[in-house]
Amino acid sequence: MLDSFIPVALAVAPNPLGLPSHLKLTTVPIDAHTCFELWTPKTDDILLPEEAMLLRGDCSRLEEICAKLTSLLGARLMSNGARMQPTTDCWQEIRRVLYESGADFDAIAVTYLPQMIYPTATREGGVSAWTLQQAGWSVSFLALQPTKEGFRSTVLPIKAVIMSGQSITASARPAPVVPAYAQGVRK
Repeated sequence: MLDSFIPVALAVAPNPLGLPSHLKLTTVPIDAHTCFELWTPKTDDILLPEEAMLLRGDCSRLEEICAKLTSLLGARLMSNGARMQPTTDCWQEIRRVLYESGADFDAIAVTYLPQMIYPTATREGGVSAWTLQQAGWSVSFLALQPTKEGFRSTVLPIKAVIMSGQSITASARPAPVVPAYAQGVRK
């Protein structure tokens, strides 16, 4: 039997002693047969110290998963929709740029970005082109600040996008569909 790209021991999130009230367990797909789990803050609620400790403690496991995906597909850092660096296949390069930009983080949240097709509208409201965006993952970096009641989670303005290839855009030319019988083709 073949090994999984993400080994089961790496794919399973740590199991806390009690049920975290301000965290949710999320399953992130890799492919049709592979996924991994992670804990993320539910809302802007204050996290209990145990919940913050769980997020901090799980960060290295999630970075290992991100490093595997980055080495396979490549990743780039984005800030406010703009690229901060060229695509790299080295997670340590991502870490270096984060460090140099002062983006200290305590935890990671990963979101699956499904493959999707979306239109480019014309001024008249029509469609001039269609774009196919490849599937990938968005990696958010979280800072945990202590408060009187516990910890507050803040998403840093920098994220990593792990994705294979670029989006593909094609102009929207109407392609008439001609039935087979009209083309003289018989079965």
